[in-house]
Amino acid sequence: MKGTVVATWMKTCRKLYGDEIVDNAMSSVGWNPSKVFFPAEDVDDKTVNNVIKNISSTTNEKENIVWKKIGLDNINAFHRDYPAFFRHENLYSFFKSMFDVHVVMTKKLPGAKPPLVKIYPISRREAIFEYRSKRGMFDYLMGMIEGSAKFFNEELKVEQIEKTDTSVKFKFTFDNDIYYKKVYKFNKLLSFGFIRNIGAKIGIFNFIICLIVSLLSFGIDSILKSFIISVAAFIASYVSGSLLMRPKSIIKDNILKINESSYLEDGSIETNDFFEDIYKLLGEHKKNVRKDFVGFKGVTDEMGTFVRRINKIANSMSNTSNDIAGVVDEVANCAVNQAENTGNVASVLNENINNLKTIVGNENKNKTELEHSIEKINNSYKNVKSTSDNILNILEQFQEVKDKGIDLQSKAQDITNIVSMVSDISEQTNLLALNASIEAARAGEHGKGFAVVAEEVRKLAEQSQSSVEEINFNLVNFVKDIKALVYKIEMQFGVLQGETKNLEGVRNISYEATTSIGEVASSMIETITKLNEEASSIEGIYKNVESLAAIAEENSASSEEVSANVSNYTNEIQKLVDGIGQFKEITESFKADLEKYKI
Repeated sequence: MKGTVVATWMKTCRKLYGDEIVDNAMSSVGWNPSKVFFPAEDVDDKTVNNVIKNISSTTNEKENIVWKKIGLDNINAFHRDYPAFFRHENLYSFFKSMFDVHVVMTKKLPGAKPPLVKIYPISRREAIFEYRSKRGMFDYLMGMIEGSAKFFNEELKVEQIEKTDTSVKFKFTFDNDIYYKKVYKFNKLLSFGFIRNIGAKIGIFNFIICLIVSLLSFGIDSILKSFIISVAAFIASYVSGSLLMRPKSIIKDNILKINESSYLEDGSIETNDFFEDIYKLLGEHKKNVRKDFVGFKGVTDEMGTFVRRINKIANSMSNTSNDIAGVVDEVANCAVNQAENTGNVASVLNENINNLKTIVGNENKNKTELEHSIEKINNSYKNVKSTSDNILNILEQFQEVKDKGIDLQSKAQDITNIVSMVSDISEQTNLLALNASIEAARAGEHGKGFAVVAEEVRKLAEQSQSSVEEINFNLVNFVKDIKALVYKIEMQFGVLQGETKNLEGVRNISYEATTSIGEVASSMIETITKLNEEASSIEGIYKNVESLAAIAEENSASSEEVSANVSNYTNEIQKLVDGIGQFKEITESFKADLEKYKI
């Protein structure tokens, strides 16, 4: 299918179904929606059918309905593009011209295979319409027929007579007369079915008239005479008629030359009859044709010059578009590389941010633990300080215990001294009792009572002595124990005193360490806070980089789209150059056709 027809179909589909549906249908077969179809371009029939099938599927209309609608509206589209083909008086003459139109299109567009269309009248208002095409497309044809009838505003009755896979025959009935046949019966009668010479017909007519007149004038008896006169009249009429018809040959020659596209000769004849008028009309016709064809040839020359200029401009545009395409390709490649690099940077930065977030999270946890640790250290220092203070208090109390132990030791010594005194008193009492016993013995009976008392005193002195010895023994052991206890207390007091000093040192060190750890912790907390701020700042930078990456990707996509558009533009310019070349060929062909006319 030639591009000029497909372009008209696509234009019609856009009018019927909208640009979006047609763009999608064209894209489905790999066509650019803005594709330009050139007149001589060959378009695959299957591809066109697939486009129509896609439109049919999208619009939920049967394919034959779509084709019929296209045919119905195509009449208006063809009229806009080729108005000259529609300059006819009626629908019949338009149909009749289709054969010649297709012949012209075949000549102008090499490789075109238009359908064979014939129409011939069978009565005053009836005609047979024949359509032959290997493509079939009968639904499209019916739409074209209906569209033609609407365009010429005529009622047309269509009756299908026969149909095959590649042809169809209709009988058309028109509203108005489409054909007339004028029969000149007298001329037909004188021809006797085979005589075409006007002189002969005139001779025959005069022969018959003379024979009848002669027979009526001379009677039946003079048949031979009448016959001779009639023959003479025939000969005279034939000769005179033939001589009078001689201008016919030059007129016929002129008409033949016109049919052979020759308008070179000028001339005139003098007959003082209609032949002179006919020849004069032919001369005026040739003069008008020569004048028109001089203009046509000038137009073709101008068209040739115009095509050459356009071709030069198109070639320049093609070279420029190729340069632009190269630059755009480089820009697109740079944009793609930039997008990839930005994407890689964003990816690495995102990974670093994630790692930093992990570190910050861990540091935040460490910060919390550090705060707890500092709190524990502070509590520990407080505990150590409290313990140190308590130990100092204990040490003071221990000093009191030590002092009281020494005092107890001293008092135990005093008790020992007292016991010693009691022991001395006991010994003296014992001696006193012994002396009393001796004195009582000396006193006799009078001293028995006293002797008993003395004996009891002695026993009491002995018991006291025994108790004193036991007390003294226990007291000595007690004093030893007190002394040992005091010694141990002194030893433990010394140790406790030393440990207290060490604890004070530890407390001081713990205070210094706590202070240092607090300062370090505060610094670390401040660092972690700043780290959080930096992480947030870097995250903002990442978002910006991510935005830049998205912009870079959009730029890359836009660059690629621009590159594709420039490539399409370059291809379209190349097609334009090819189309101009085809137009040039058509112009040259038209010029060659004009050259056949000899002016």
